[in-house]
Order: sequence, then structure tokens, then C-alpha cells
Amino acid sequence: MVRPTDKAHAPEGAIRSTQVADYPFIVLSILLLISVGATLAYYQNAAVFEDPSGLRWAPVVFLIGVCVSLVIFGMTHREASARAILQQKTRDLIEAKRQNESLLEAEQNARLSAERANLAKDEFLAVVSHELKTPLNAIAGWSRILKTRGLSPETQRSALEKIDKNLRIQTAIIDELLSFSDIVSGNYKFEKRPIRLRDVFEDATTAVSVAAFQKGITIVKKNELDDERVLGDPPRLRIALVNVLSNAVKFTPPGGNIDTRAFASSGSINWAVADDGEGMPPEFVPHIFEQYRQFELASTRHHGGLGLGLTIAHQIVKLHNGTIQAESSGLGNGSTFTISIPVGR
Repeated sequence: MVRPTDKAHAPEGAIRSTQVADYPFIVLSILLLISVGATLAYYQNAAVFEDPSGLRWAPVVFLIGVCVSLVIFGMTHREASARAILQQKTRDLIEAKRQNESLLEAEQNARLSAERANLAKDEFLAVVSHELKTPLNAIAGWSRILKTRGLSPETQRSALEKIDKNLRIQTAIIDELLSFSDIVSGNYKFEKRPIRLRDVFEDATTAVSVAAFQKGITIVKKNELDDERVLGDPPRLRIALVNVLSNAVKFTPPGGNIDTRAFASSGSINWAVADDGEGMPPEFVPHIFEQYRQFELASTRHHGGLGLGLTIAHQIVKLHNGTIQAESSGLGNGSTFTISIPVGR
């Protein structure tokens, strides 16, 4: 039996099953009480009328009442057992239906996720093909121009500059692909050593300042760090900072502003990058660091690059036991990225 104090914690189905099981015993108890009462009444009547034979028949009346009670109890118990079995089968069918619905929903979600992943990979391959083809076409075109006779020195110099520029673009794309490949394969290893993050912050900001200047973007730098140190790999960590800052430069229009701030807080070194650029939809923010995921589709994208910079930055920061977060209030409201690296870990 379920105690009264346990009913609040017992499952509803278990309470109903217990009630069904108790029903025959309740009926038996009532019938036995009736038999006892009838026997006592019969005995009292026989005593009142001073009927000796009635007094002798009193035990027989009690036994008959007990036998009738047991027969009715057996019939009631059989009915209650059948009802309990039927209820249990009904609950099992309902639970099986719920499980099937859950499995169906999980299968549909998994299929949708796989379809989105395949679509993202197709978009990524289209982006890679376009990004690799563009500098190759430029290199091939200027190479053919160099083969033309009678070129002026200015044209030759311009052709060599264009070829060199596109070669550097091609090299950067390949380096990004190799870094991404190392991350996916799990071979992205590095040695940690104490480094002063102030220097890494300065190097990363300097590396991106030229691209920002050429685009007419103003970078406001606030380096509040002193001699704080973290355990990490300086070149890898510099790549993460450069990727985040380059992403801000890419999506900030000419004449825009980017605020960068490095500061220590609560046992960690933080680096925040806030821009007044295009921003992103709030529903896309949780997916910004996923591989193959870009807000722009390959067919409608307006910015270059493979879109792997933030994924690589996320993995590098993760290997440093740190975190990276993205915030945006929506399209046209800019974005803010914050990197936190624990001190001395």
C-alpha cells in the first residue's frame, strides 16, 4: 500500500494501480463486518426468544457469511486484477506512443540538422572555389599582359604589384584552410608558455591597422593591461585576436569605427572588440562560431574571405581554456566580441 505521506511523490499511474488493488480487500472487510453484524443480530434474537436451536445456528450463520464474503472477494479480486492489467497495458501503450513521437521528432530534427549541415558545406565549397579562383584569374590575366611586347615600365611594375598582391591573398586563403584542417582533424597543437598578453594585443592591432586605414575605418585602442601574463602560444593567440579584429573590419563600412579594449577582470584577461558595422540577426548569434556557418549565402555574399576566421579563433581560445562570446542587437546595430583568457592556466 502507498502511505499517505508518499502519495504526493508517487506517480499517478502507481496510485491508481494501488487503489485498484486495495478495492477487493475493502469489499472483503465490509462483507466480513456485515457477516459479523448479521451473526450478532441473529444471536441476540435467538437469546431474546430463548431459542436454544437458534443459538446453535449462530456459528453456522457466521461461517455462511464468511464463505459468501470470500466468494464475492474472489470475484471482486479477479475483476480488479483484470482492470489493473488493462490499465497497465493502456499506460504502456500511451508511453510507447509518447516514445515513438519523441523518436520521430528526434529523427526529424536530426534530418533537418544533417540537411542544414550539407547545405552549409555546399555553400562553403562554393565560397572556397570562388575565393581561390578570383586571385588565380587575376594572376593569370596579369601574367598574360606581362608577355605582351612593348609594355611600358609603369605597366610592368603595376602588373608585378597585382600579381604579388593576389599571391599574398592566395597564400592567406591556403593558410586559413590549413589551420581549419588542423582544427577539424585534432592536430592543432601548440606549446604553452607564460606570455604577456599586452604585447599580443598590440601586435594584433598593428597587424590589422593597415587594412582598417585603407578602408577608412578608425580603430580606437584602449590597452589597460600592464604585466599580466597567461599560459599560451603567442603566434596562435595572435591569430585568434587578428581574426576577430579582421572580422570587425570586414563588416564595418568605410568611415566606421571599431573600439578595442584589453583589460584584466576577475582573474582573467579580456579583449573586447565593438564595431558599428552591419551586425547580425539575434537568432544567428549562437551559431556564429560554428564551422561552415555564415550569415551571407555564397550566392548573395558581398564580402570576401572563407568565413573560417571566427571558427579558428573560437578553437584557439578554447585550447587556452578561455571563452569567446558574440553579441549583436540586430542588423545595422554592430557587433561585440569578447575574449577571456584565465590568468596563469
